[in-house]
Amino acid sequence: MVVHRDERRSHVEGERWRAVAHRGVVIHHGPLVGEDLWRAALLSVGASACLGGISALQAAGMTGLDDEDTHVWVRKSFRKGRVPGVVLHESRRWSADDAEGSGIPRARPAVAAMQAALWARTAKEAAFMLILPVQQRLVTADQLAEQLARVRRHRFRTALGPVIADIGGGSHSMHELDVIRMCRERGLPEPSRQSPRVGPGGRRYIDVDWPGFGITLEIQGAGHGLLLQTLDDDVRLVDLSTEGSTALSISVLTLRTNRDAFFDAPERLFAAKGWRRTPPS
Repeated sequence: MVVHRDERRSHVEGERWRAVAHRGVVIHHGPLVGEDLWRAALLSVGASACLGGISALQAAGMTGLDDEDTHVWVRKSFRKGRVPGVVLHESRRWSADDAEGSGIPRARPAVAAMQAALWARTAKEAAFMLILPVQQRLVTADQLAEQLARVRRHRFRTALGPVIADIGGGSHSMHELDVIRMCRERGLPEPSRQSPRVGPGGRRYIDVDWPGFGITLEIQGAGHGLLLQTLDDDVRLVDLSTEGSTALSISVLTLRTNRDAFFDAPERLFAAKGWRRTPPS
């Protein structure tokens, strides 16, 4: 559809359309959200700009993560004034080959996940940026490892390697990674993650377990506070006990605020089942 300048001006002045950037226009006058917001941001920044990080992941379909800003990735030599609501990330690390070949210009999911991790404020937030797209099947741990191999220098590089390895080993949440880290810090046996079990309710996956000791641990996250979910969790623990496991449960609140006291008990339980701490060499 061809729109002449006068017609465009008439719609904009009549507040039926909204002007964006230099010559862009949105054919409504409501708030800019989703793809309208992202395309307006890219037009404002200029040619060769792509969505990156969180914004590119959202454009690829990722949910559960909100950010008021639009993250745009540009080449290192790019020069552009500040655009309200847009965070510019200049980099030599990625090239045009790292962008999707169709649709809104954006980084490919594995690249976007690594960008989001490297642009995070803390190492823990960076780990979350890698876990969430794997949970939602946008990327794989192997793809993340390939992208991390391209990162030569960054303050999170050393921390992200073990995180990706744990994700590849089956850890699908930050809470599982916290439990694994606590076990390593205390010298406790390394657990398995997301082990499949088949019971009366069908196939299910155990958050963390130690098959050699017959111990399982379920992590009760935020969603576990709902009544129906709580009932399901109670049944799961009973089923695990009938299968011969010592079934433990820890809430996210305990994991965040009192985990040292909690882990004293499993340590005694491991000892009762024959585990002995290996003296440091």
